[in-house]
Amino acid sequence: MDMESANKKRKWNTRRSLAAGVITLVACAVSLGMGRYAIAPYDVLRAICDLFTGSDTVSDTMRHVVCFVRVPRIFGALLCGAGLAAAGAGFQAVFANPLATPDTLGVGNAASFGAVAAILMGAGRTGIQSSALFCGLFSVCLVYLFAGTGGENRTLRLVLSGMIIGSFFSSMVSFAKYVADPQDELPSITYWLLGSLKNMSWPLLLSGAGWILAGIVILLLFRWKLDALMLSEEEVKSFGISVHGFRFMTVAASSAITAAVVSMCGQIGWIGLLIPHFCRMIYGGSNKDVIPSSIVYGALFLLITDTASRCITASEIPAAILTSLIGAPLFLILLAKNGGLRG
Repeated sequence: MDMESANKKRKWNTRRSLAAGVITLVACAVSLGMGRYAIAPYDVLRAICDLFTGSDTVSDTMRHVVCFVRVPRIFGALLCGAGLAAAGAGFQAVFANPLATPDTLGVGNAASFGAVAAILMGAGRTGIQSSALFCGLFSVCLVYLFAGTGGENRTLRLVLSGMIIGSFFSSMVSFAKYVADPQDELPSITYWLLGSLKNMSWPLLLSGAGWILAGIVILLLFRWKLDALMLSEEEVKSFGISVHGFRFMTVAASSAITAAVVSMCGQIGWIGLLIPHFCRMIYGGSNKDVIPSSIVYGALFLLITDTASRCITASEIPAAILTSLIGAPLFLILLAKNGGLRG
């Protein structure tokens, strides 16, 4: 590609990113007024202003719905969607596998078991989130412990260890559902596992946001080096990059994001697989473009999906169900249009 073509492509990518950012802001504004309790745009603005000025231009109910239900939920959708998409792109780059997802190393299943165990013990929302986050991060330590510290086929051993650890925790979740009280605990466990942002609140959001933001920042800082992992280990070392250390940092950041998201809203699938491929189709295969664009489009995708989940029916549909219903057909369309997966 000559310099002129490269500059032209860079300009188009910038315009696409700006357009996606504008669409996301518009979607946020529209989402604030949508739901079973419809609110006019002007009333939404007044409710937010009342919170800061102490005025009473709208009812307490309207102000509570806007400021303490919908605003944290929208921020949660943006943060979780951006995190899952970035984590998926990170795992796909680290393992050079287009089918890698945020749960490749079993983090999602482990975090789910932590949450289920906390529900069985009667823990509150904080206890459930803390247990899920701890188990998710603990599973990564187990994966690295069983994969070993050196030798050949390290990446393969990491993936296999992740599959085994994930399968083990998935079995533990099934066992927990079997022993749960069918009248009280089992419905709570089943609904939590479906994946929903219905219970998102400011305390819940703030407790998990730090992990997600830290992971996203690390992936953004390392995105320039992720393309080097497509080369052989000797070639990567010639650039002065510590292969194992760099891979560990990327895996740790992606796993922390995944564990934090699961601890906040359960398992939400397809975003970490679909969005990075969509971004590669638009922006090309370089991770310096794929990671930032995945963050933007992942946030937008989950925001739209979650807004639809609370507007389609009177009884809210868990967001994870819609991400699967929408994600699977979209992924097939990408496959047909792109002629296969792009790693």
